[in-house]
Amino acid sequence: MKYKIWDKSENLVTPTGKVLTPQEVFLQYPAAAIEGMKYIIADQPINMAVFMEFESTKNAYKQMGAPITDDMTDQEVLDAITYFEEHPPEPAPTPEERIAASLELQAMLQMTDVDETA
Repeated sequence: MKYKIWDKSENLVTPTGKVLTPQEVFLQYPAAAIEGMKYIIADQPINMAVFMEFESTKNAYKQMGAPITDDMTDQEVLDAITYFEEHPPEPAPTPEERIAASLELQAMLQMTDVDETA
């Protein structure tokens, strides 16, 4: 999903189809009215598919492994979040998978060589 920062003047459309004016958003979410506090919305017609505070979202994705650095612009951070969601990292092997791989290796090492000339 593509994201953008809400400009606090645009009407927001909820997933149920309700259109909220900025004043209605501020009544429902008072923190959104705080000067300097940024909110991420979806860059699509149903723009309130997400409504996330920018800094906490940025930190959460950074902790999950998204390639976000402190010198990025807001748009670069949003692009990194989108890329991370579309290309998630490979999950680490589970303990069971590691044990199975170890047992397979042990079994292979105990196999005798077959003489190909016979």
